[in-house]
Amino acid sequence: MVSFFQKYRVFWIVVACGLSLLGVVLWGGRFEQFLVVFTIPGIMLGVFMFLTSANKRHSAEVISEADEILKWSQLKDAGAISEAEYEIKKKEILG
Repeated sequence: MVSFFQKYRVFWIVVACGLSLLGVVLWGGRFEQFLVVFTIPGIMLGVFMFLTSANKRHSAEVISEADEILKWSQLKDAGAISEAEYEIKKKEILG
């Protein structure tokens, strides 16, 4: 299931950049409170989006590893490779 933040990922990244830039521009005009009000939440939102997208990539890697092991298991079951070859390849895939 795709989360709300992942579904509208581009929008939230644009919002994060916009908040950060707005805070920096207004801070340049000597309004220090704008740095806290806009820039810090913008940076935090950007970091949150990065962390959630990193987890998505990791889960895709795990799925591809499982698919690879399944493929080698099917080759072993069909008799195309031996049990020893399968175990070697499985250890190689899992690291």
